[in-house]
Amino acid sequence: MKALKTKGRKILALLLILLLGAVLRFWGLGNNPFIADEFLDINSSYGYFQTGDWKAWDFNDGKQAVVNGNDARDERANVYKWQVAQVFRFFAPTEAAARSVSAVWGVLTVLIMYIVGWRLSGRKTVGLFAAFLFAVSVSGLEFDRRLRMYAMFFPMFLLFSTSLFLLFEHEYKGRSRLLRRAWERTGLDPLYAIPTLLLGIISAMTHQLTANILPIFGVYVVSMAVVEWRKGAGIRNKYVVISALGILGAVAAFITVPDKVRFFLGTLVWFDNHYSYLGYVVRDYAQPLFAIVLAAYGAWSLARTFERPKEAAWLVSSFMVPLVMAVWFWRRNEGQQYIFFAQAFLMILIAAGGYAVVREAKSLLSAKWKHSLCVATVLLAVIVPHWGYFFQENNTYHQTSSGSSANYRKIFQYFRKNSETGEALVSRNFRNYYWSGMHVPIYDFGGELSTEKLSVSELESLMSSYPTGWVIASDNDMDYVSRDAETFMYKHMDRQSSPLIRGNVLVFRWGVMEESMR
Repeated sequence: MKALKTKGRKILALLLILLLGAVLRFWGLGNNPFIADEFLDINSSYGYFQTGDWKAWDFNDGKQAVVNGNDARDERANVYKWQVAQVFRFFAPTEAAARSVSAVWGVLTVLIMYIVGWRLSGRKTVGLFAAFLFAVSVSGLEFDRRLRMYAMFFPMFLLFSTSLFLLFEHEYKGRSRLLRRAWERTGLDPLYAIPTLLLGIISAMTHQLTANILPIFGVYVVSMAVVEWRKGAGIRNKYVVISALGILGAVAAFITVPDKVRFFLGTLVWFDNHYSYLGYVVRDYAQPLFAIVLAAYGAWSLARTFERPKEAAWLVSSFMVPLVMAVWFWRRNEGQQYIFFAQAFLMILIAAGGYAVVREAKSLLSAKWKHSLCVATVLLAVIVPHWGYFFQENNTYHQTSSGSSANYRKIFQYFRKNSETGEALVSRNFRNYYWSGMHVPIYDFGGELSTEKLSVSELESLMSSYPTGWVIASDNDMDYVSRDAETFMYKHMDRQSSPLIRGNVLVFRWGVMEESMR
């Protein structure tokens, strides 16, 4: 009876955590406007919905986009964007509808964190702690409330990583003699072979960061080979065999496909200093140092107290290897999104550490205080997460004029209200969602395909072709504008001012003053 009550309480706790995660992800999902690459995904998802092709949709003209087309960009992560396209069969393409796929994946991830935390630690309470940490995670909420594939990649990589570990380390306990023999000869559990393959494919289709599994697995295997050697196991074990095969494979690649190897090495930099990633991985926690101490204690507890050293080593490798790669080796712009997937493993380690602390508190105080378990759990829930985020002026639920991101919804609302027929618009065309159906003559500039910055001569040519027009550019867009062109805009155009124009954005208009003076 007591076991049934305990089981019922844990099920109730999980349901409450799932409900909390769902409310935090769906509440006011469309409050904030699209930002950054969300525009790319709404364009390509809606384009696929309209035509069945992975071509960006131009909301301005109501047809497939022809300005600065990029097939690779439109097709990227289509396993995620296909789901978004299906939503448009039932709902209009609003911000909330488009982001709902990410929110659903976020709620599923809460459940997945519970399952993986439980499976790797052997403790359901660790799974509950891990699920709770993700349910209220600042990073998790931001990406689960954004139209980007990272909301799906986070759980898919976590499942892929866990399945690969179980394939490599789990003992087959089924009744099949054939499968039992396969496990005895290879040390691999064949039940996980197909799930690992499928999860790996889906993860890779979602994001190329799936390639991080190679150094993670490599570091883990080499580490375990050293551990087995120190135990006196010699070199006749699967860790040494896999390590040797990996080295031979690398040598064979250098010999047979040197161009591809050089291309791969060209995607890396050596010992760069992208230390901002260190801040990204701990921004979910009120006291980052305390969170790191809990994670370290969690790894130690898994290895020693829970007698799961391999699971501890896998979790540490899965977190530390991507972090080290991000800080010193990745050749890409720094961004929270690129390390988000690795935060799952840190959360599980922190959950294990929190569980170990609660156990210690219970053993020390239960004789004197029967509620010590509940009190210790509540204290951890209060101290660890970054609750202050929910009270910030700008967050994933609301945005004010002091926010770092431009409010394109209001900016283009001002443009729609004040522009006249025939006026040209100089802006980044991929944001055309916010001037849908206006059929504005658009001059697109900048972006990943741009080789030259917007020049004075281009502006002068546009002004001679169109007597009146607008320039709308965020501070990031100005990276694609020459300094002379920026000076020209300040000198020969009127900078617009309005309560609707807020954030790091410049709005200019030309030709209006001259018309009014005639």
